[in-house]
Amino acid sequence: MSSSRRCGFTLIELLVVIAIIAILIGLLLPAVQKVRESAARMKCSNNLKQMGIAVHSYHDVTGFLPTAGTEVPDDGTDNAPANRVNWGWTYEILPYIEQSQLQKVTSNAVVRATPVLVYACPSRGAPRIVNGGHRSDYAGNGGTNPNVKPGTNCTGPIVRSRGSNNGNEPGVLKLAAINDGLSNTMFVGEKIMNTAKTCCVDNEFWAGPGIDGDIMRGSVANGSSWWTPGPDRPDATVPDDEHMRFGSAHTAGMNALFGDGAVRFIKYNVDPIQFMRACHRSDGAVATLGD
Repeated sequence: MSSSRRCGFTLIELLVVIAIIAILIGLLLPAVQKVRESAARMKCSNNLKQMGIAVHSYHDVTGFLPTAGTEVPDDGTDNAPANRVNWGWTYEILPYIEQSQLQKVTSNAVVRATPVLVYACPSRGAPRIVNGGHRSDYAGNGGTNPNVKPGTNCTGPIVRSRGSNNGNEPGVLKLAAINDGLSNTMFVGEKIMNTAKTCCVDNEFWAGPGIDGDIMRGSVANGSSWWTPGPDRPDATVPDDEHMRFGSAHTAGMNALFGDGAVRFIKYNVDPIQFMRACHRSDGAVATLGD
């Protein structure tokens, strides 16, 4: 008489296997997340490189750097000028990022509602939408006083335009005005996002004027020091001046485009004085960012 044997796992063996699989998954997930973030950072860097080429192409054609636009005086609105001469650098460089057809669209509402993927950092996921318009995850560098009038007094390379009430002249600064040198001056950087407070500095669409920090940021005064880049965070108590900061959804710092076309990663713990120097186009000092 032959005996039969059952082959299989005991309960203890099954629990051990499950535990080993759980440990392996726990070890694998951080690595996967790290790879994803690295890929997102690289895509974000490539976005800025495209913007750098576009800024120089715009300068080659017009003789000026793109501007942050301006608000139409006495139009009864805050950030919605109808005249596109007042729109900012993100709109001005469209032909040089292969978006010339979008610039020709006659409907302002359609332009606002059209996502421009170059202006979206993949670390934040899909392009962000507010009031039917897509936002930009990047801002021009307005220096230490990005919202000052007139634009020529701004200390950064991306300044407020003269506006349509001043002869429809969009140009303000030339590359020659970057006295500290192109490799020493930041042109565009990622901007911080506060999910708990959308008013005033990140509440307008990607092509709006840089009146309240929607497409222009800087290194503004912070007491006796200067604001440096910061990570995204929800905080409804943050004053509007802090929202003029650069920053990102990345874990350690932000990507920044410099005037020579180079993209550099600036850490959140960068020295405030050095970061201010990188934002100021003519402070006469070399910025040592430690990267």
